[in-house]
Amino acid sequence: MHNFCDHHDFNYWIGCTEKDREKADMEFYQAGKRKAGWNPIKQVAALVYYLAVRTSGAPCFYYADKERDWDDLYAMIGGV
Repeated sequence: MHNFCDHHDFNYWIGCTEKDREKADMEFYQAGKRKAGWNPIKQVAALVYYLAVRTSGAPCFYYADKERDWDDLYAMIGGV
C-alpha cells in the first residue's frame, strides 16, 4: 500500500479545500479496496485506513486558497 499512501500524502501536500481532502481520502479508499480484491480481511484494513485518515487527517492537510504547484515544490526542495 506504499504507493497508495504516497499518492494520498502528495494530495494532502497539494491541498486546497475540504472537498479536495474528501476526494483524496476517497481515492485512497477506492485504491485500497481494489488492491484488497475479494479478501475480506484486506477490505476491512482498507476501511480502517480510510476511517483513520478521515477522522485524524485534517491537521496534516494543506488548507489554502489555491493548490500548491510545481513552483511550490521546487521552492520547498531548494530550487533544484
